[in-house]
Amino acid sequence: MTFKELRPNSIVHILDKRDGATYTQGKVLNVGQPRFEMPNNMQAQAPGAIPGMSVPSMVVDVTIEANGKTATYIFAESATTATVDKRVLFATDKESILRELDTTISECEQYIEGIEEKKKLLQQSNDLKSQLDTAYKEKQATENRFKTIEKAQDKLNDKVDKILELLQQKD
Repeated sequence: MTFKELRPNSIVHILDKRDGATYTQGKVLNVGQPRFEMPNNMQAQAPGAIPGMSVPSMVVDVTIEANGKTATYIFAESATTATVDKRVLFATDKESILRELDTTISECEQYIEGIEEKKKLLQQSNDLKSQLDTAYKEKQATENRFKTIEKAQDKLNDKVDKILELLQQKD
């Protein structure tokens, strides 16, 4: 079903990936008549088109209620999915949401797999830089000394706190 085929009380599936991933169902309240709209900053892609010329497209206004909020969105009339704010996917069917979730899972798995490689590359690059740049090596050594001092200070603070606790118990 395309956006122009939606009717009041139709269900629209919404995948919001702005802060994690959440799925909600929205209820269509109103669907406007398809109309032409000139896209903002979109260049014509058609062969023989004049450079810089915008190509109008058919769109439809859809008013949706979801999570207690009502908003009107402009979707391409013949589309079944649309992305709003680059991170919110609207779909006329649940299968489109499932495909997007599969894509997201795959992208995240690839990203996570690459983290270990990046950690290894970072460590090796730091080691090489320390070998080749004496100023960097001295800076790293100073930072390591400070970290050691901070750890020792934390241990000392813990011991002082325990001693004070014991002294307070005797009173």
